[in-house]
Amino acid sequence: MKDKIKLYSAWYCPFAQRALITLLHKGIEFQLIETDPYDKTPEWMNVSAGSGQVPVIEYDSGNSTKKTLINSLSIMAFIDGYYVEEDKIIFSNNPIKINEEKFWMEYASNNIIPYFYRYLKADKPGKLRYDAMTQMLTGINNFTKNMAIEGPFFSGKKFGAVDIAFAPFAYRINLLLGYYRNFNLSDNSDDWFRYKQWYEAVIAQPSFIKSIFEQKDYESRLIDFYLPYSLGGGQTDVTDINADITTA
Repeated sequence: MKDKIKLYSAWYCPFAQRALITLLHKGIEFQLIETDPYDKTPEWMNVSAGSGQVPVIEYDSGNSTKKTLINSLSIMAFIDGYYVEEDKIIFSNNPIKINEEKFWMEYASNNIIPYFYRYLKADKPGKLRYDAMTQMLTGINNFTKNMAIEGPFFSGKKFGAVDIAFAPFAYRINLLLGYYRNFNLSDNSDDWFRYKQWYEAVIAQPSFIKSIFEQKDYESRLIDFYLPYSLGGGQTDVTDINADITTA
């Protein structure tokens, strides 16, 4: 029996997008199940192992082995380790480099992503907004300075795990902060040219394109979805350090 994978996702969620990009990049057949994770039905809570969050992967090998995985970075690691094709591997096979990759994924989770949300949710000019922007920029600049010099991707010539983990958020920083905060990273980043090289390379990847641009009116829908956040509302835990949560 052929392995079966179900991905429970929400179109607006960058954490779920990580799992989607990974599956698309690896060329794995899967069933995409669009989910409203805010509707905490008993069925959904059971599917999501009590987390109530996307992404969720259900994996069935057909030999009485059925797994449920939550947490986007754990899902990426599982998919990469279980479906091994040399030209599609996203993590290095060198233990030292793997640790470096995991460090930079965690770095983005702790030092960029929560400050992006804080910046977006700071609905009035002032110290709160300025501090969030400054922290986010510090994180982005340090992230960029540690990219492989030759590029175009974070670790060099190959699209990998660090790229997939941060790309959905980089896309939202560009789109949403540009729209709601009149923010342009090129005016602020110390390493704009290297970051631009990286950004243009990741959003040109077929797996990234398919995860976003094949959806009708995706950009305008995403802008509309984030309106409450830009007014200071939306889910509060997106600003937590090292979050891996449902919202976009």
